Amino acid sequence: MPDAHCSKCCPTKPPKPEVPAPWPWSALVWLAIICTVGTSLYALVMWAASSLF
Repeated sequence: MPDAHCSKCCPTKPPKPEVPAPWPWSALVWLAIICTVGTSLYALVMWAASSLF
């Protein structure tokens, strides 16, 4: 904590909150690919299960 006298003659700005860095495009592309493959596999399994029974 700064000294009370010093804060009166030399005001200090509060630190800015850290903003998280945005994800790179390659990570978003891989996430989209993984979600697409997962959804496709789920649909394929559901279709195969409904065809068998």
